Amino acid sequence: MKIENTLYVMNIDILEDQVQFDLWYDKMPEFRKRKVDALKPHRSKLLSLGAGMLLDKAMKDCGFDDYEIELSENGKPRIKGRGDVFFNISHSGEMVVLGISDKEIGVDIEKVKHFKESLVNYVFMPQDQDLAKELMMSESDMDKVYTRLWTVKESIMKHCGKGISLSPKNILLRLENGKIKASSAACDCEALNLIPYEIDDYQITICSECEDFTLLKPF
Repeated sequence: MKIENTLYVMNIDILEDQVQFDLWYDKMPEFRKRKVDALKPHRSKLLSLGAGMLLDKAMKDCGFDDYEIELSENGKPRIKGRGDVFFNISHSGEMVVLGISDKEIGVDIEKVKHFKESLVNYVFMPQDQDLAKELMMSESDMDKVYTRLWTVKESIMKHCGKGISLSPKNILLRLENGKIKASSAACDCEALNLIPYEIDDYQITICSECEDFTLLKPF
């Protein structure tokens, strides 16, 4: 079965209802139940269950009724025994997203937050800051633009499987034919597509060899 490039998105507010929480929790595989149970903060439980709901939905859409999760050599979750299915999960605020593809994928979502000058200088090189100024329509766009650029870097870090071990300053961003592109001496990201989405006050980026993804809100 062909794996469709899809971005699944959900708001965990629906799980604040204990009846809904219990209903979906009971449908989860045992590994997801253990993960939810191990978390103490209430919001973390909701986010973990939401991630499980999206993963289960994505797997069923791919025709997999039974599946197991294992970790790759770099610690990135994958479907056991399937080298043709790649997924990545991210959450922020009240939102959870999952991207699935037949190619390696990195996904990041961030709720727009304030970027102090110290944080900007810590995360972004001067070249990145010049790009941010180019993307801003006005000063009021600053936080949204920097949040977007942060999701770009995070999605690349997740795509290559290095996560926080790859400093965001080792990834340089530029505008090329109206699209954000990246380069880095630490990972090969020059040819990757960085696909942006904006949902309410959240910024999302998919990092992939593929160009097109379908956006779904299944819950």
